[in-house]
This record gives sequence, structure tokens and C-alpha cells, in this order.
Amino acid sequence: MPKPRSRKPDPKTPQPARAPARPPAREKWLLWLGAILLLTYFIYQPSLDNGFTNWDDDYYVTQNALVAHPTLKALVTEPAGGNYHPLTMASLALNYAISGAHAASYHWLNLFLHLANTALVFLFVRKLTGGRLWTTVVTALFFGIHPMHVESVAWIAERKDVLYALFYLLGLIAYLRYLDGRRWPWLIPTWVAFVLSVASKPAAVVFPITLLAIDYFKRRPYRHLLVLEKIPFLLVSIAGGLLTLYAQKSVGAVAAPHQWSIFQKVLFASYGTVMYVVKLFVPVRLSAIYPYPTAEGASLGPEYYVAFVAALILLPALIFLFRSHRAVLFGLAFFFINVALVLQFVSVGQAVMADRYTYLPYIGLFFALAWWLDERPGPKLAGVPVRYGLGALFLALTAVSLIQTWKRCDVWQDAGKLWDDTIEKYPNEIFDAYNNRGVYYIAQNRYEEALADLNHALALNPRVARAWVNKGSVYAETNRNDSAYVCFERAIEIAPDYPEGLANRGAIRSRRGDLAGAVEDFARAIKLNPTFRGAYMNRASVYFKMGEYEKAVADRRRVIDLDPRNPANYIQMGSIGLALSQLDRTRDAIAAYDEAILAAPPDDRQRLAGYHLRRSQTWWRLKERERALIDAQAAMRLGADVDSAYMRELEGADRSRPGVGTVPR
Repeated sequence: MPKPRSRKPDPKTPQPARAPARPPAREKWLLWLGAILLLTYFIYQPSLDNGFTNWDDDYYVTQNALVAHPTLKALVTEPAGGNYHPLTMASLALNYAISGAHAASYHWLNLFLHLANTALVFLFVRKLTGGRLWTTVVTALFFGIHPMHVESVAWIAERKDVLYALFYLLGLIAYLRYLDGRRWPWLIPTWVAFVLSVASKPAAVVFPITLLAIDYFKRRPYRHLLVLEKIPFLLVSIAGGLLTLYAQKSVGAVAAPHQWSIFQKVLFASYGTVMYVVKLFVPVRLSAIYPYPTAEGASLGPEYYVAFVAALILLPALIFLFRSHRAVLFGLAFFFINVALVLQFVSVGQAVMADRYTYLPYIGLFFALAWWLDERPGPKLAGVPVRYGLGALFLALTAVSLIQTWKRCDVWQDAGKLWDDTIEKYPNEIFDAYNNRGVYYIAQNRYEEALADLNHALALNPRVARAWVNKGSVYAETNRNDSAYVCFERAIEIAPDYPEGLANRGAIRSRRGDLAGAVEDFARAIKLNPTFRGAYMNRASVYFKMGEYEKAVADRRRVIDLDPRNPANYIQMGSIGLALSQLDRTRDAIAAYDEAILAAPPDDRQRLAGYHLRRSQTWWRLKERERALIDAQAAMRLGADVDSAYMRELEGADRSRPGVGTVPR
């Protein structure tokens, strides 16, 4: 049968426009992932301009010798800030090597890790669900933009959250690859990723239980193999748990067993659980600290009992209602598994709950809600499918999240804004908020405001030694030495082995002329904390007053050795030069002044003038008249008041000699 001829279209005849081709499936996924990452980056941009806060950023970075001078042994064996997370400390040491005590690189790396985690959540959910687009998109979107995650990203000291989540998610993805065809080699990267996650933050110890939840979701039949393959993971969990308990107890972060009753701890856990769910939907009134009740043994407020009843009713109800929805139950399980350790059954830290504790657990709740939203229309309410209402809720939550996340990033700009926000939310309740804002005011030379805050903090808890030290520091800075001494004595009475208390009392003893007593206090402080730079500096000053110049030089060099990249080390070199001059080690003194002058910033004219003048005097002792004159003239140009008799003496040489009295170009 002959085929009909096809008519060629007349090129002069207008043809209907063709609809654009739909993007391939892979391209569609990449477009969604790219959009989520761009949106997440955009709303976190304010965090990139933030500095350090005085809440653990000093312990972790700015005053941490482990970060300034990392060694493999120290990273592996020394806890930091009451936690054992060597990989986190290594990452902070990397930042320090890049930018020292400048905050920008730390914030950039935190944001990069958060973006990487958002991408990994996207890949994990896509693989877990077999490619359910909206479940994947919604879960990853809210992981990226939810305001409860700002604390983990914008707070430099919380690097451990974004880092442990990175390896945790990599481990989950590797485990899914293993489940694809029981390909045993994939268990090795799963285990390695888990070890790295625990080394970043011990909260990862629940990883093996999360693997069991995935087994449930994937309908793996129970066999001995299912349990046996988890044993290497459980061994790592046990080791990580023991290490973190040791580290927490070493700084008193784990509350004494008698502080709260078992029932009160159950109430705290219920309250935390309910509030985490509430703040997922209503992320307002967020705070750096959510305080415990103000006094031990005090009766708890009604909100704790309401939360307990709500948890007691709602949790079984949810399990019953969604008993046939394996995905929803998996999401709930993922949340509870990963949040269980911070629900205050064991009182860790100083807060009943914390935004940062939701960083990884919220994946479970986002997943459960997204899956339900992605299902076909189910039950109706007033004739409207429930999922439509849930969809509207998600749209509203997206808008709220974008606004709140942007605002929360700004709250973390510096310690002043952070503690202003916390005190506004919880006035007259949080000791740390008033104490830390007081420390911020001291750094800003706002001493009366600092004193008011520190008095407020001590009214809330007079048994904290560091608050007395901070109050004493205000008095010391304003030359009220007797009041300062009383504060430091009080701190030592509360905590006899508190290095800061001893070092500050030593400084006041030095002012009073009790040099031997000052050296004794500094020596005790250094014995308790061998990396205490401030104690070495102050003891060096006292040794100089006592004429113990060799000891003064040794202490100044120790200060430099503890932080060789510190930009203020030129001050130590200048002091070393002065002490060496007193020892008649003139050539060594000149070498020290050379280093000080080369390293000093041009705007520190006063110190530069002093170094030039002292080097001039040292050259004069060596009969190097021309060099002495050049340095003296440099000192005068920098504003030094050089003795006229000294200048006449330098200029009294035969003026016919070339170069005398001139500065060579």
C-alpha cells in the first residue's frame, strides 16, 4: 500500500510556536537543588559580616592555644570547652592558620558546610524515597532555611554541628548504597564517616540506631545479620559516649545527680520535645539560652506539666494515627533518636533546650511532614483536603523562616547584640546573659554599664567565681584597687584553683608593691594553666621590677611561643629588648628592638617611638653615634619627647663627617 506523501510546510506560512521541551529529570532535580542552595546562601549572608562572640568563641578560638598551635597529640588527647571533638578543633585550627583571629573565614566555612549539608539532605532523601521530588525538595528547603538552624551556622563555636552533620549524612548515604544490593564494601565508608562524625561531635553516637530506623523504612526483614553488621558501629558509640562524659564532667557541664529529681527531668524532656515541635511551626521568640527554673528545688511552672500531658497524649496518638504510614513513623523516629541525648534526662549544659540541638533531628520532622504533603489527597476538613491546608502552612512557614533566619543572623553579629536579645526575651533570669554582656561592656570600656550587669549576674548567682573576677576587673580598670582585691579574694574563696582569680589578685598585689606575693599568685595560676599567656606577661613585668631580668625575658619568650602568630607579639619583643639592655646584652637588645620595630603596625606611633628611642640609647652605649642619632630623630618624628641634652650630645660630633644627623633615604 503506497504511503501518502507528506506535505512540506510552506515556509511563507506562519507556523504555530512550539512549546518548550520539558527539562530532563536530572536537570529538574539539579534546578531544584540549585534554587534551594541559592536561597539558603542568600538568607545567611548577614552572618558573613559577623564577628566573634564572647560565648565559647574565646575558649574555642581566640584564647585557645590548641587552635593557635595544633599538634596531633594535643588534638586527639585534649578536650576543649568541655567537649571531645578533635576534628572540630582541627577545622578551627585550619581557619586560624588562614586568618588568625579574624572571624570572616570561620563564618565562610560554617556557611559552606551548611550548604553542603543542605545538598546532602537533598541527596539522602532523594535516594531514601526512590526519587519523590516534593518530599525531597521540602525537606531540604526547610533544613536550609529554618531559623532554628541559625545558631548552628552563625555561631563560630558551634562548628561541631555543621561538621558532624556533614559526616553523619555522608554515612547515611553510603549506607543506602550498601542497601541497594548488599554491597559489603559500602559498609566501610559508612563506618569511616560515622567515626569522623563522632570525632566532630559526640552527639553522633546514635548513628547505629538511625541505621536501624532506615532498615525499618526499607522493610528489611529481621535477621541476625541486621544486628551483627551494626556491632562495629556500636563499639564506636560506646567509646564516644565515655569520652564525652569524661570531657563534660571535667568542666562541670553535667549537673550533679541530686540537682533535679527523676520526675523533674522527665518534665524537662517533655517540655523540650513539645517546644521543639512548636518552634518548628512557630519559630519566634528564639533565644541563645532557654533557662532552667531559677532555683534548685523550686516548683516548676505550669508549662512543664502541660507539656508533659501533651507529650503523653500526642505521641501515642500520632503513632496510632500513622501506624500505616511507615514514612511518617520513620521521620518521627529519626527525630527522637537524634534529639534523645539532649532532652535533659541527663542534665547537660545550662539550658533546658537549645536551637542548636535541632540541627540534625529536624530532618526527621521535615521528612514526615513533607511525605504526608506529597501523598495523594486524603482526609478532608470542612470539605477541604487536609494536605491543602498543610501546603498553605508550609508556604507560610517558608515566608516566616526567610524573615526570621535573616534577623537571627544579625542577632549573632557580636556579643552585645546577642545578649541584648537574650535579656530582652528572658529578663532577670539568665546569669550568663548578664555576665557575658558585662564582659562585652568591659571590652568596650563601658565600665559603669559593665558593673551594673555584673551586679545583676551576681544577684542571680553569687557563687560563680568568674563573675567576681569580671567585677574585679572593672574596678581594676578604673583604679579602684581595694575593691578589685576584695572581688578577686571572693573569687578565690569560691574556687581556690581558679587561675584567672589568682592571676588577677597577683596583678593587684603588684600594684600594691607586694611583688613576692604577686609572683606567687602568677606561679600558681601558671601551674594550673601552663598556657595562660596573661599570667606569664604579668609575671614578666613583676620580674622586671624586681631586677630579675633573665626571668622576665624567659616569660616574655614563653608568651610568644604560646601564640607565635599573635599580631601583638611585637610588644613582647620590645619588652625583651628593654630587659636585655638591663643585662648589658646590647647586641641581643638591638636585635629584639629590630623585630619589634619591623612587626609594629604604623599606627602604634607611641610604641614605635619608644622602640626607636631605646634602640638609639642602646646604639649610643655601643658608641654607634650615627645609628643612635638616626633612631633618636625617628623617635622625635613619631612624637617622642627626646631629652634635648641627649640630642645635643648625639649632634655634637664633627659635623664635617658625612651622614651625621641625617636620615639616609
